[in-house]
Amino acid sequence: MAQLIAPSDDRLSWWSPQPPLLLAHGMRLPRFPRSVAAHLAGQIGPLANLRSSSGCGVRWRSDSPWVEVRLSGLHHHQPFPVSIALEIEDQQGIRSVCSPDLREHRGELAVWLPTGCERGGPRAQMTLWLPLISTCDVAGILIADGAQLAPAPPLQPRWLAIGDSLTQGFSVQSPLDAWVHRLARRFDLPVWNLGVGGIRIEPEVFVWALATRTWDLVTIALGSNHAWRDEDLATLAERAAELARIACSGQHRRLVWLLPPWKPCEDGLGPTEFQGVPLNGHTAARLRAVRQTLADALAAFAPRLELISDYVPHDPRLLPDGLHPQAHGSALIAQRLEELLAPAAGAA
Repeated sequence: MAQLIAPSDDRLSWWSPQPPLLLAHGMRLPRFPRSVAAHLAGQIGPLANLRSSSGCGVRWRSDSPWVEVRLSGLHHHQPFPVSIALEIEDQQGIRSVCSPDLREHRGELAVWLPTGCERGGPRAQMTLWLPLISTCDVAGILIADGAQLAPAPPLQPRWLAIGDSLTQGFSVQSPLDAWVHRLARRFDLPVWNLGVGGIRIEPEVFVWALATRTWDLVTIALGSNHAWRDEDLATLAERAAELARIACSGQHRRLVWLLPPWKPCEDGLGPTEFQGVPLNGHTAARLRAVRQTLADALAAFAPRLELISDYVPHDPRLLPDGLHPQAHGSALIAQRLEELLAPAAGAA
């Protein structure tokens, strides 16, 4: 026997930048206002990644020894393995469990996850994290018969992570392995992950989030996607300066722009293309031009806006598709950024 917890149950606490949407088939966790999709009309890659619930999840407290998560509308937008993950926090610390790869499934799916809890014992805080790239809704959560369910303490977002696919977590299977999630845990900075794979610098996409609250930390990791075509370089400086002006106009505690990181093609290494985009000497030259253009355009905003560069290890094995890290590469990125962003921990 088991208890089915409907997504409308007020003991569930939803974590998403936009208010959760209760639909007929489940709870959807949007990251962006609907108006943003209209702004990106025609940009197939960014639109698909815009709809994902990267960094979103649902929280509760329970003593159930297992949970079964029922997903609906599961749809995939990338060729890499993808999972959901459950974090369990109690007096012993934090433990976690990840689902098998969901890529073999579409539509409706039930995923069973052990918690390590015992019925009648202390209730642990549990957080279910949705896939980083794939889209899905939460249709319900099953817990063991006789187990207790209670609301989890509310969280307040303190870090705004703006970026492209590296911020969103492209090619990292578990939501727990992305560098953004790793640092959010280490710094105790609950984060809104507004990474959008394939996006260029689009100030209109992020202005609402910058105006939502005063952030302890804002990171902007944009610019790489201006390196794929010559014509995109022409608008780079203007767009970067506009987004920087918007960010600096707020009272945010710390603003950091992460310059586009190293790519293997810059050393003549790695794959020769990514999903039809050449990764060759011409691309490498544009990447270097993008970095220099950004450094020049953003220099006027120092010291209010900090620039960080060279945070991806120069090892092509860590970027198997030529652009994106998997779990180990993401761990090394988090390690480097932890040192560079360490003062952010002082906001805790």
